[in-house]
Amino acid sequence: MQPKVAVIIPCYNYGKFVEEAVQSALNQDIKIELIVVDDGSTDPGTLDILKRLRKAGIFILRQPNGGLPKARNAGIKVTSGKYIVCLDADDLIKQSYCSSCLSVMKARPEVGFVYPTTRVFGNENKLWSNMKFSCLHLLVDNYIPCAAMFRRKVWEEVGGFAEGLKDGYEDWDFWLAAVEKGWRGYHIPEALYWYRKHGQSMLSSSNLQRKELKKILRQKHRSLYSPHRIFSMIRKEYFFLPRVARAWVKETLFRPVHLRMTNKSVGLHRYL
Repeated sequence: MQPKVAVIIPCYNYGKFVEEAVQSALNQDIKIELIVVDDGSTDPGTLDILKRLRKAGIFILRQPNGGLPKARNAGIKVTSGKYIVCLDADDLIKQSYCSSCLSVMKARPEVGFVYPTTRVFGNENKLWSNMKFSCLHLLVDNYIPCAAMFRRKVWEEVGGFAEGLKDGYEDWDFWLAAVEKGWRGYHIPEALYWYRKHGQSMLSSSNLQRKELKKILRQKHRSLYSPHRIFSMIRKEYFFLPRVARAWVKETLFRPVHLRMTNKSVGLHRYL
């Protein structure tokens, strides 16, 4: 029987981490299909490690560098799995990750994606995404980890990850598109996903362009951000209003100050 769950690991010059990510996928307590997408890596060390993984029987799909969303789509296209996990090459999933998410999917047909609490490790040590799903909150900020399990049907309905969003927030765009199609998310209150914080990541770079990227998201998902849809969400999720208000205050008051300071420090670093 073919595995129902496929784990897609895009990799671009992340040889120093990818073996750990692969091993965490292989350690799952259910059978999965594993695909590593080499997104045109050029680092010799990474290429050697990917070659070694291929010899060990891991399916390595190599393609010219096209960015993270394109790599994810490429991996998904070559699998027949009904449920998908896109795991970044520097992150990890715990042994019961896939089975826990899958049990929710089977029990709740209205759920399009499932996400656990995230353990941030490396340069930081904290819990993240430790909150129940709220459509209203998702309009303000993305609290869904990129490795959330989703149905293949969702990916097909929304047209996959937006390959034009090479600068980031493609996962946020994906969750918004799923909600737009009527799907809901579900939170598992266990730290089953481990997000590695190290140096300057793609997310760090994306956050420097947050204002511009959010504008793109609002334009792409106009119906979600319309007054009618927002009022409808408020009626359904009034109990989340204090949490959404805190997120809005953080987004409009504190985050811009932090980004200005970050921009200044990045500019100073480049100058020095």
